[in-house]
Amino acid sequence: MNWQRWIRPGLIVTFFMAGLALVLRDGSVERDIGARVTAELAAQGLPWASADVSARDVTLHGMAPSVEAQEQAVAVAAKVRGVRAVTNGSDLLPIMSPYVWSAKRDGRAVTLTGAVPSEGSRAAILAAARRAMPDAEIHDGMQLGRGAPPTFNSAATFSLVRLAALGDGVVTLTDSTLAVSGTAASAQAYADARTAFSQQLPAAVTLGPVDVLPARASPFVFSANFDGKAVSLVGYVPNDIVHKTLVATTKATLPGTPISDAVAVASGDPPGFAEAASFAIAQLDRMRDGGVTLDGLNLDVSGTAKSVDDYEALLENLSTGLPQGMKLVSAAVAPAVASPYGWSAEKTGDAVVLSGYVPSADGHDEVMATARIVFAGDKIDDRVRVAAGEPRMDWIGAIKFAMSQLARLANGKVAIGDQSYSIEGEAASAEAYGQILDANGRTLPASLTLTRGDITPPRVTPFRFVAERRGAGIAMSGYVPDEPSREAIFSAAHRKFGAVEISGDLVFAAGAPDGFVDAVNAALQALSRMAGGYVEVVDNAVTVQGLVYQPGAVGDITDTLSAALPEGFTADATGVEARQEDQPIAASDCRDKLQAVLQAGRIAFDGAQAEIAGDSVGVLDRVSAVVARCPDAAVEVGAYSDSEGSSSRNRDRTQARADAIVDFLVSAGVKRERLTAVGYGEKNPIADNTTKEGKAANQRIEFSVALPDGG
Repeated sequence: MNWQRWIRPGLIVTFFMAGLALVLRDGSVERDIGARVTAELAAQGLPWASADVSARDVTLHGMAPSVEAQEQAVAVAAKVRGVRAVTNGSDLLPIMSPYVWSAKRDGRAVTLTGAVPSEGSRAAILAAARRAMPDAEIHDGMQLGRGAPPTFNSAATFSLVRLAALGDGVVTLTDSTLAVSGTAASAQAYADARTAFSQQLPAAVTLGPVDVLPARASPFVFSANFDGKAVSLVGYVPNDIVHKTLVATTKATLPGTPISDAVAVASGDPPGFAEAASFAIAQLDRMRDGGVTLDGLNLDVSGTAKSVDDYEALLENLSTGLPQGMKLVSAAVAPAVASPYGWSAEKTGDAVVLSGYVPSADGHDEVMATARIVFAGDKIDDRVRVAAGEPRMDWIGAIKFAMSQLARLANGKVAIGDQSYSIEGEAASAEAYGQILDANGRTLPASLTLTRGDITPPRVTPFRFVAERRGAGIAMSGYVPDEPSREAIFSAAHRKFGAVEISGDLVFAAGAPDGFVDAVNAALQALSRMAGGYVEVVDNAVTVQGLVYQPGAVGDITDTLSAALPEGFTADATGVEARQEDQPIAASDCRDKLQAVLQAGRIAFDGAQAEIAGDSVGVLDRVSAVVARCPDAAVEVGAYSDSEGSSSRNRDRTQARADAIVDFLVSAGVKRERLTAVGYGEKNPIADNTTKEGKAANQRIEFSVALPDGG
């Protein structure tokens, strides 16, 4: 019975150990089969499937991309050694229709969304995204789904490469159609994208809407530069259509001119850019050389105008013709050269026309500002143009001076050229006439040289002149036609009246009748023989009124005046009368008074003859009046000469002159027996005969008075 006690416990242990070995052996087999099935599924491109093994029976799980994939997985698993049976326990991915996949880039962030056919595709797409955009932050939002086209992976990879060329944008695959939108990262990327979409699209992929903007340019700058021989285009345009339009505009603006085109397509153009750029290029037609630059819609123009007309047209375009939204920020355009270079202004009443050239727009504004002041109240017609080529002088200063002189004219014209200045016309007033003459007589400003000064004084009517004896002097007033006439009248007055005070408020005026100065001389001649009175010339009528020294002068004045007046003048000397004789004076006083007369006036003769000069008749009238007042005194008339010629000839000539004076005094009422004529010739000189002045002094008349008692 003892052996039973030992055998029973041993059998139990043996059976337990045998069962445990069998169980451990079956688990190892299942793991081995499962591992080999999983490896084979992965090797056959079916990583979505996983296997559960029970003994040697396999059940497949996972999300199959298709029925075919399920069937393929079953077939692959069944062929694995040790597998007894395969059961398909997998599910199918949901069908996506349409099958949409998308990738969006916003700077460094890239987001993948939409459907992928498998985890393998997901991994491949993520890898492709990292290769294309290594610096990007990639966010996976893709979901598994059936319905992907056969070329899905290659299409997605191509799309990611194109997305990498965008600074921001979206690529979308809808079934086999690719749509792209966004902005290129660079000009080269934009060009590459255009090439890729037209030439490198994967097979079986259809290109859908493509809205890829070129790279953004900031600032958006475009320029066209013309050196007179060729034009270069540089900068940015928004698209090819605008590019072609601007090239065509350049060809039309500068026909036949070579074009260097370095324009790039970019986004960032402001609205209206194409119109603004075409307008800018068109301005080159007005320039000999120059350039236009657009920064957005801000225009900068520089260069040299082809002509004066082109300069004006260009400025007009830039001031009033800019397209909407366009702004002119700089217009450094030099005017064209004008030759000959001049400026003129003409005044007619209250209308002034300004013509000619100034060197700049600022100069033009300065001239017009001065004109509005100088010609205040007048209508100004501005025809002044801007041109280069002005003479080397203060051109604007010269114009201002010329306008100041024109303002003194009622009607007339001023002109300046290369340092030349001319003025002609009628002065607005006598004062203005004098001011113009004074200005013309001085050194002109701005290095100007007077080439013509034809100024007439203002026209007056009636044209009047008056000369009057006032005490010991002569006062003249009224009008004279010009400075030479004024000088001639004063010169005649000094000759006729001698060393007396002659004052004259003579005003320049036009309207004098022909022969006016000769008529005034004749009137002054009559006045020179008068002790008191006046003469007046009014247009063509001469009036003489006053008292003469001796009765014989009354008729003589009338006859002489009528004979001396120019044709067309009339004389009225009815107011001339002989004055009453003064009280007698002593012989000694007679000598002093005669001396005073000779000191005030000189007795002259016509040339070398013995004929008394007309200017000296008045002096002899006064001599006769003095001699008449000392009836008891004997008077010697002594005539002297210089040393020119022979002594006998000089003696004869002086004797004839002394006789002529005696004859005059006798005709004036002096008794001949009281008078003695002596010609002394060149005796008793009082000055140096070797000088002109000395000879003139030696040719003289002296009166000697003999007192009745011989004293």
